Amino acid sequence: MVHEIMCMGEICPLPLLKTRKKYEEMKEGDVLKVVVDHRCSLDNIETYFSKIGCTLKIEEVLTGVWEIYIKK
Repeated sequence: MVHEIMCMGEICPLPLLKTRKKYEEMKEGDVLKVVVDHRCSLDNIETYFSKIGCTLKIEEVLTGVWEIYIKK
């Protein structure tokens, strides 16, 4: 199952907190798509989920807008 969180216009730490909460609710094998438009949010989410061993895919879909895919 694919879940999605839109964090456009939100600044740290809110996107990371929302992403962590949703991730905890997901089942093994689910994918979470997070859309952010602040570089610090991208960096914080990438750092946190890399450290816990998640598979991440990041795409800059527009200048300054990223889609982060996190597989549980």
